[in-house]
Amino acid sequence: MTEQKRTSLQQLVESSAFQAVVLSLIIVNAVILGAETFDAFKGAPLLKIVDRIIVYAFLVEIGLRIIAWRGTYFRNGWNIFDFLIVAVSIGAATSGLAALRAFRVLRVLRVITVIPRMRVVVSALLDSIPGIASVGVVLALIVYVFAVIAANLYGPQHPELFGDVFEAMYTLFQVMTLEGWPDIASQVAETHKRSWIFFLTFVLIATFTMLNLFVAIVVRVVEEDSEPVVDEVIENQRKILQEIAALKDELAKR
Repeated sequence: MTEQKRTSLQQLVESSAFQAVVLSLIIVNAVILGAETFDAFKGAPLLKIVDRIIVYAFLVEIGLRIIAWRGTYFRNGWNIFDFLIVAVSIGAATSGLAALRAFRVLRVLRVITVIPRMRVVVSALLDSIPGIASVGVVLALIVYVFAVIAANLYGPQHPELFGDVFEAMYTLFQVMTLEGWPDIASQVAETHKRSWIFFLTFVLIATFTMLNLFVAIVVRVVEEDSEPVVDEVIENQRKILQEIAALKDELAKR
């Protein structure tokens, strides 16, 4: 293939129309996979045919991208992610095993590689892992300390909740999620009137403070990852304005 044809193919696969078609196929595929979970649509021949057509369409798309970019295609992490999803989904679609066929739903994840803003979010989540891990360690230590305190204070009267440190950590994890924690607090309050101080302190520290730190870290990384994109847009707008001004000057001279 000549360089000119490769350039034309690159422009084709990167065009907004091509991306729109791929995104439409992903959405249709997601609808089909969801519909197959209903008894009325299970084993429907039409859905199977459309599903197989979409699989081959994804295969053709990946093939076109590899032809267009050759070896450089696999230098991009998102392209590798895309390739692996298509490869796994094709193997799952052609397999007769129900467990493997369930992995066809991975094709829906391709929407991440198609929409640039979603790539920014996923990249931010990956970049925030070190910060989240640090906060997670601190949170685990806080839960452990409170679990030891609860096991000593409330364990003898409530062994089903705070019998040992592991049961206490599990109970405090339920409290931290704010799911049914008033029932736990009320049960303990029957034997310990001032236990509300313990639970209130734990909820304030573990839930409202530490969990908000997770959100803060992700938001900060998203903002940092978005800055290059915003700078690129601003730079492109500046160049366009300069070109317009140059055209105006040239027309004025004529």
